[in-house]
Parts: sequence; structure tokens; C-alpha cells
Amino acid sequence: MKTGFPTSTRVSFSQRPKRNTVASGILGFSFLLFPFHFFLAAQTPQASRGVIRLKVKYKTGEVTKELPRKRFFLIKGTLEENKILIEGIKQTAPMSRECYYRSKGASPALIKWLEENACDSVYCREIEEKYLSGSEAVPEFQAAFNQGLRDFKTPQLARRWLTVNLPADIRDGFYNEKQRVINNLIAQAEAATGIRVMSVMTDRKGTAYLTDIEPGTYTISNLVGSETEKSSILWACEKEVKAADLAIAMRRPFTLSNEKDPKVKCEIVERPLPVCQQTAK
Repeated sequence: MKTGFPTSTRVSFSQRPKRNTVASGILGFSFLLFPFHFFLAAQTPQASRGVIRLKVKYKTGEVTKELPRKRFFLIKGTLEENKILIEGIKQTAPMSRECYYRSKGASPALIKWLEENACDSVYCREIEEKYLSGSEAVPEFQAAFNQGLRDFKTPQLARRWLTVNLPADIRDGFYNEKQRVINNLIAQAEAATGIRVMSVMTDRKGTAYLTDIEPGTYTISNLVGSETEKSSILWACEKEVKAADLAIAMRRPFTLSNEKDPKVKCEIVERPLPVCQQTAK
């Protein structure tokens, strides 16, 4: 039968509905995915806890430096709410590493070794072989190493276990003395607020992170003045913590400095380090 169309241009009308069906199916499926996308977005967990990226620095002369290896504490409440605690902190006399070790008859070489990395005890850094002999030798380390050779027989073990042969006041006496003061202040803070005090130590670049914080207003303090080259610096700063993730905290560090910053609500006490007297052994 002739259809009125040349054979070469004959079109199958039965194929047209199939194309429309496929197009309609894709369009319909996309409408199904559209609300599902928003459903997933709505179900994505939102940050419910806070994070603080702490940055601590200080200015000495014309130079600004980071404050490494110093512990800071997060105390619930505003500066006004922690007023009694802060007044007690201010009354604590500056603690000097050099004065402590001089009072124990420590050698200048040991004091220098401790000061090079702001160490409060001999556990804060490795005791390398160069400190056992030669121009950089530390007499206390030499004596403990020689005792270790008799006890452990090999140089490797003698150096590894060197610290056990140091007198307790030389090994970690200053750290323990400072820790007693800090622990008493923490106990006062927790008794007053009923909330556990969090703590963190700055790294070599003066940076530290406090995480998993219940949103609210807090006081950040080092509780005991931090030693620098010439002074002891004490901070008590107020910080409102909001729910946020680490990515936001990275972009917005909370910076402490011994220079006044109108954007940061802080009480800063900077005092010169005490003058030490050498105590004879």
C-alpha cells in the first residue's frame, strides 16, 4: 500500500512516543532527586561544640616572638565571675627556672640546656651524646651517664636511662613545684564553677587547640606567669565560645600578647624576673 511518502523518507510514528517517555522519565526522576538533595542537606550534622585555635606571642624590645611549650587553661565563666580566682593568680610570685636550679646548685651548663628549649624538667627533650662529653657537656648528665655504665653496662642503655640517676630536684623538681601551685589554682576554679578545667600546651610556634568545648563564655589563663627572656607574663582573658568546626577556628585564631589589643578582653600582668643568687653546693 502506498503511504504518500517516498520509501527513503518514511518515518515510524511509533518511535516518537518512546522518546517522549524517556524524556519524561528523566525529568520526573530529577524532580524526585531535587527534594532528596535538600533532605540530605538538612540531615548533615551541624557543629554543636566549640573550638579555639590559641596563638600566644610576646614582644621583647623590638622583636615579637611566639611563646612555645607553655600550658594554658580554659575556665568556665567570665573575668568578673572568676574575679576571686584571678586575684589569687595575681598574688602568686613569679617562678624562675634559673633561680630554682641555682638554688639546687645546678651547673651553668644544665641551666643553659634547660633554657634553650624552655624546659621545666630534663624530660622535655632528648639528651644527645654531645651533652655527655666535649665543650657542650653537662656535668650532671656526665655523672648520671657514668653511673649508668656501671649499672646497665652499655653506652646505649646508660644514655637512655640517664635520668633515673639524676637527683629528683634536678630531674623534675622545678616542674613539680610549679605543678603544685597550678593544681591548687585548678582545684579552686573547679570548686567555684563545678566544671572541669581544660588545658593545652602551645607547640614550638606558640599555637595550641582547645576542642570539644561546650558553647559559653570562658576565661583563658596560664595561671602561673610564663617565663620569657626578661619577664614573667600572666594572662587572664575572656573568650566567648560558639559552636563551630575546626575549619572556622583555623581562620579565626584567638591571639594573646603582652601588647594591649582592644579586640581582646584581657588582664595582663608582666613583671621582671627575680634576680637569682648562686647557692653553693
